[in-house]
Amino acid sequence: MQQSLIYAIVVGGSNVAFYKQLKAAGIDMTQEKPLLLTISVTEDEIRGIGGENIVGAYASMKYFQSMDNPENKSFVAAFKKRWGNDMVIGDVTQAAYLGPWLWKAAVEKAGSFDVDKIRKASPGIEFKDAPEGYVRIHDNHHLWSKTVIGRARADGQYDVIYQTPELIEPNPFPKD
Repeated sequence: MQQSLIYAIVVGGSNVAFYKQLKAAGIDMTQEKPLLLTISVTEDEIRGIGGENIVGAYASMKYFQSMDNPENKSFVAAFKKRWGNDMVIGDVTQAAYLGPWLWKAAVEKAGSFDVDKIRKASPGIEFKDAPEGYVRIHDNHHLWSKTVIGRARADGQYDVIYQTPELIEPNPFPKD
């Protein structure tokens, strides 16, 4: 049996119309025919799309608010205490949280605010308390992290259905 796939990389406000039109066209992502995979719809975007319009779709990210680890539970609780229980956290929000912590670690390792010294000091820096789990900066200045696959729920969250067992080496400029 052949499986069809919609690989959706629509970004921003266009997601709202795209997913509403898929549903209006009779595409039921809970049936997985066709299977839909996105790399660009976080919990933040689902607020605009409406969970009922994307339920059943799969997403590949580094982070989902529903991830079950102590660091994430603490992060989500603190975020909601600060911004309100109705606010959601997506992959981009979590990455924005990581940035200053990684910068701080690089500044401390370099012993300087000089950008060239920080750039040289950053490879190998680890952050063990990231909401997504352990991460490390590669020599190419990108982040080693795990890939996580989630399936969208009607409530706007994702069920985590798979996570790579090991960190994935970042390769931002593949030759092949």
